[in-house]
Amino acid sequence: MINVRELQEVVLLMNESGIQKLHIEHEGTKVVIDKAGIPLEDTAVTEVKTDEVKAAAAEQAPQDSMSVNAAENNEKQILSPMVGTFYAKPEADADPFVQIGQTVECKDVVCVIEAMKLFNEVDAGIEGEVLEILVKDGDVVEFGQPLFTVKSR
Repeated sequence: MINVRELQEVVLLMNESGIQKLHIEHEGTKVVIDKAGIPLEDTAVTEVKTDEVKAAAAEQAPQDSMSVNAAENNEKQILSPMVGTFYAKPEADADPFVQIGQTVECKDVVCVIEAMKLFNEVDAGIEGEVLEILVKDGDVVEFGQPLFTVKSR
């Protein structure tokens, strides 16, 4: 039997991550969650979410010169589309998806975030040069948390 609380968590994670369809089988119980017809948005990097996060951060902390300089230098952040565990590499013995100084394209995978045993690739969503990697491999990240700083072209 699948716990209702666990199902609620799965639905919340689906909403945060943009997953459209999910099949779950556990001890003879089958569940299919399908959000067909609900429009998706790119949650890795969107201007609206970036602005919302910056506005919320500005309310909670005083403005510093680093954030002002970031706006002036065409620097943008790739944000976590969900709560989960950040992985910089596809496998433990593999090279990282991206490194500081590397140029990325919109569809390039920059990391993987694991949530409830599901591994979700995060695309750059922006073209530019990776300036900073703001989290460490294996760190738990929050929805909207900055993961990378990229100098956009």
